[in-house]
Amino acid sequence: MYLSKLTLNPRCREALRDVSSPYELHRTLSHAFQTESGVDYRAQHGVLFRLESVGYGAALPTVLVQSLTEPNWNELPEAYFLNRPELKPISPAFSVGQTLAFRLVANPTKKEKREGKSQGRRVALLNIEQEDGSTPANVWLRRKGEQHGFQVLYATTDDFWLGADRRSQGKNAIPLYGVRFDGLLQVSQPNLLQQALISGIGPAKAFGFGLISVARPQ
Repeated sequence: MYLSKLTLNPRCREALRDVSSPYELHRTLSHAFQTESGVDYRAQHGVLFRLESVGYGAALPTVLVQSLTEPNWNELPEAYFLNRPELKPISPAFSVGQTLAFRLVANPTKKEKREGKSQGRRVALLNIEQEDGSTPANVWLRRKGEQHGFQVLYATTDDFWLGADRRSQGKNAIPLYGVRFDGLLQVSQPNLLQQALISGIGPAKAFGFGLISVARPQ
């Protein structure tokens, strides 16, 4: 896999547009990947991305991009970047019982059935403390951990709302709810965690959610 770190130029009009719109950022990043006609570039190249500054509003926004194939950032205008993009190959490997620091910006939601509709609607699992001290967002994270081969030891949270995605304008526009989780995890099934790194966790990956980053704790 490859990991890119992009520091965007706050004086570039296109960069400012992208940090305010996850859909536009998604479209811009696609130019760095040669993709077959009619194929989603994220699916073909295994692309996940994350704007490091929660809320898409930093003075010097930094974007992390993970991909299975090597991107060509020269396909984007030089003025788009504040400095040269950083790119490195990565090959993470895990062992049972290993403790790792992690960061995940996710879209914790669940699907609710709608009467008379074949498709359910996604409902945000808000980061609001319940009577038992848990939050729906943290319960969602623990459940995802079990599915993806790790146990959450602890996690801090920072939640936010993004503007409605461009594909749903007008009165039916849908804002996107996000939570940034930072904490420690313990590996239980290395192969599942490895797949989670590649595939991401949760929905709305086209809008900058789902990329989980891990590192040895300091």
